[in-house]
Amino acid sequence: MDTTVGSGRVLTMPVITEDGQPIENPNSNGGARPSSVGSEKEANGVPLSKEVIQWKLTLHQIGLDVNRTDRALVYYESQENLARLWDILAVYSWVDKDIGYCQGMSDLCSPISILLEHEADAFWCFERLMRRVILNDITGSLDAKKACRGALQIHEKYLNTVKAS
Repeated sequence: MDTTVGSGRVLTMPVITEDGQPIENPNSNGGARPSSVGSEKEANGVPLSKEVIQWKLTLHQIGLDVNRTDRALVYYESQENLARLWDILAVYSWVDKDIGYCQGMSDLCSPISILLEHEADAFWCFERLMRRVILNDITGSLDAKKACRGALQIHEKYLNTVKAS
């Protein structure tokens, strides 16, 4: 297992190529990577499955997007808060393999991560938001523009409820 996965660090450099080969470049912190990171084989010498290769590529994309999300907010000056957003998105993309991760999800998840104190609560709230947005789409697939419009409608409905009370 990669040392950067599950450690609270955000992946911003790819750890593997699309064909499953390790990338030996320095990591995002400029240091040399441990030899175990990015290995194209598991401990028993078996090549990684396509699912694991895709997972590592997805983690890289999430890391790139997390670092671009709401950068003007003081909340995201903390590495811990960046890692929290990354964790929520990484777990969601693993749990819902049909949708996985697509660009724009970090923008939908960010307000949820900021507002809810516990990461697990933020994850399940995001999961329900994604389910609701997808169920509203007859095709069952995620269109980023439709997802953003749907999320905006849900957020506006919530804010109007809060204002009224």
